[in-house]
Formats: sequence, C-alpha cells, structure tokens
Amino acid sequence: MLFGTVVPNTLQFLVMATQMVVLSPPLALVSALGVPCLLLVIGYLGERLRGISRRAHITAAKLSSYVNEVLPLMLVVKANNGELNENLHFCRLAHDDLIARLGKKKLKAVIPQIVQVIYIGGLIVLHAISLIALKGSMDGSRLLSFTMSLVLLIDPIQGMGKAFNELKEGEPAVERLFELAQFHNKVVEKPNALDLCYVTGDIKFSGVTFRYGDNLPLILNELDIHIKRGERVAFIGRSGGGKTTIVKLLLRLYDPLYGDIFLDDYNIQEVKLRNIREHIVLIPQDTMLFSGTVAENIGYKDASGKLDMECVENAARIANADEFIRELPHGYQTNIGPRGSLLSGGQRQRVAIARALYRKSSILILDEATSALDSMSEQLFRQGLERLMKNHTVLIIAHRIETMMMADRVLLVEGGKVEEVPKSSILSPDGHLASLLNSFADTGRRKN
Repeated sequence: MLFGTVVPNTLQFLVMATQMVVLSPPLALVSALGVPCLLLVIGYLGERLRGISRRAHITAAKLSSYVNEVLPLMLVVKANNGELNENLHFCRLAHDDLIARLGKKKLKAVIPQIVQVIYIGGLIVLHAISLIALKGSMDGSRLLSFTMSLVLLIDPIQGMGKAFNELKEGEPAVERLFELAQFHNKVVEKPNALDLCYVTGDIKFSGVTFRYGDNLPLILNELDIHIKRGERVAFIGRSGGGKTTIVKLLLRLYDPLYGDIFLDDYNIQEVKLRNIREHIVLIPQDTMLFSGTVAENIGYKDASGKLDMECVENAARIANADEFIRELPHGYQTNIGPRGSLLSGGQRQRVAIARALYRKSSILILDEATSALDSMSEQLFRQGLERLMKNHTVLIIAHRIETMMMADRVLLVEGGKVEEVPKSSILSPDGHLASLLNSFADTGRRKN
C-alpha cells in the first residue's frame, strides 16, 4: 500500500500543488483553505470506520469460535436434540456478523464520495468568490491550466483518503495482535539455563505450594515427593485434587508459588524448558491427534525431519495399533482427517500411545492412558507397557484398580498433600480407602 498508493499520490499532489502556486498564489491559497476541512472530515469518517471494523472483527471471531466449538461436539448436540437451539444460536451470530460487515462495506463505499463532493463543492464556492475578486488579473490559458491542476489534485487526495481508511480498517486487527503480543509468559527460561543431554529420571518435589489464581484455593500445599529412578508411582485422588497439577508442574507449564522441583538434583527452573520436555513423555486421557498420516502422528517428534519408520512401526506394535493401522486403505500413510476424525476413539488413543512410545525419554506419564481400550487391547497394551517401563520412571494418574496395581507405590493426593497407601489396602473391600476407590472408578467410567 505504501509504494502502490501513498507514494504516487503524494508525488502527484506535490507536483499539482506547486503548479497551482506558480500559476496563481492567491487562488492556490484559497484552494489550500479547503484541505484542513477535508482532513477533518476524513479523520472523523476514519474513526467511524475504525469502530465499525472493530465490531466486525469481534463478530467474526465470535462466529468462528462458536463453529470450532460446536462442530467437534456434533454427536452431543444430536444426542440431546440440540439442533434447533444451536441453529438459532448460529443464525444469530451469523446475522450479527453480516450486519457488521455490511456496515463496514457501506461506509467504505460512501467515504470517497463524501470526500469528493465536499472538496469539489467547497472549491467551486471558494473559486467563484476568488475569480470575482481577481477579475481581469488572469488570462484564459492560465485559468484553464490552474483548473486542470486543481482537477488533477482531487485524485491523489481521494487516493490518500482511501489509504487512510484502509489503515483505519486494519487498525483493530493490528491492535488485537499487539494485545496478544503483550501477554507475558509466567514461565520464563533463564538466559543461562542448563542444557541436560541425559536424565536418569529421579524426581523430587520439595515444599511445593501452588494455586491457579490469586483468589483461588491452594491445590498443593507444601508438597514433598521423592520418586526414584526407574520407580513406578501411581497417584490417586478425587477429581480436582491436584494429580494432573503435579504433572503440569513437572513439565513446567506452571511455576509453583513456593518450593522447588528437582530433576536429577537439578532445579527445573535452572534447566532449559525444551530439555525438560524432551525427557518426559505424556500420554493424556484426552486424545489429541493432528490432521495428516498415521506415521506423521506417531513420529510427531521428527515431523520436521525424516521419520524412522522402523521405530514408528515398533511403537505401534507395543501400543497394539499395528494391526488396525495395516488394515487402513494406505496403512501408515493413511490420512486420518482433522483431529483424527476418521479413527474410532480407541484407535485414536492407541495412536497417541504409540506417539509417546516413539520418543526415547526417561520419564513416562500415563493419565489413564488405557481408558478408551477394550479389555483385549488393554491387556496387550499392558504387556507392551511392562516391557517399556523397565527403563523409565513412570508416573501414573489412576482411577482404576488395575492401573494402580501396575505401580510400585501408590500415593493418595488429598487436601494438597500426598499420603502413601499400601498396595494391600487397595484390594481390601472395607474401609475409607475402598469407598474412595469406588468413587474414583465411578468418575473414570463417567468420563469414558
């Protein structure tokens, strides 16, 4: 826009204005009196356009956000007969977006015409007065030349007005980008952070206290945990009790309010973020896949380079995904659609498990990773997982007794603290722990 519109129009404006001053300084001065008035009008209309553009951006963002939210939940919408309500909601948002866009288009179309009418009308009146006052001081050829210069002056003024309006139209989007750029990451890597090439998997939480907001209750309160290298530890507790929070703090998605977290006796706040996450593999309960091929999803760690297909297939076999992948139309090169929509829930989870197994890390975190598998697939997966666990420190977020029994130790997370639970008591049908375990199992079934 700068070199295509502003520069040519500015040059044309300067040339024509100079020509007018040479031909008749008094008339040029009279013509110049109309420019400030014109700039005021352009400024006012530009601010109007800026406000309308901001509303148009907001309505478009609301519509886009709504569509992205509802489409993946179409099964829930249909199962609850929510089509009519969602259709009305969509129509309302689409109508608001249409009105805002039409308002912007109308104002953009009207502004140049208003500017042109005001400028030409004002100049006609001013020149009529000037010609009467200067009667006889200019010959016909000079007057014609001056008039042509004036006509050619209108076009660059109008062009610069359009450029100004385009700038005002784009300002809301630019302001929004600056607002996003001003968000500061609360987790900041130190300039002299350590680069750990290898981690054995020894983990310590020392006096860790954490909450998600200033006015929210503490999730963890002076938490102390020591997980030794190669140890398997299961975390149990009520929903919202802090099990997943422990994982997020270990991945340094958040920093604790107080206390320290150590990885191989290194405070993770002294280690590069990329290093921390390279040595930790997370298999979440909520499966997240990308559009692309099965192989690309499993080998996501090497997405920017060349995939090791032997490792991809080996990870799939351990996760019991190799059999169904080979039955797909193009095997490992089959495109699975947006968010893996062409696969079933259990298939998506097994691909996610294989993706985690593809990475050679020291620490493995399982967040009810087998929740979407049938009993046969789960049994086969557990066999492969047992082989994998031999060389990993494993943290298991568990709701089911079968998952808890895979661990060497079981820790109950309750009230911001942890308490070790004897594995023998997990199988006991009586007592407080039995009722807690039943509630955890019910929660897990509801989630599935």
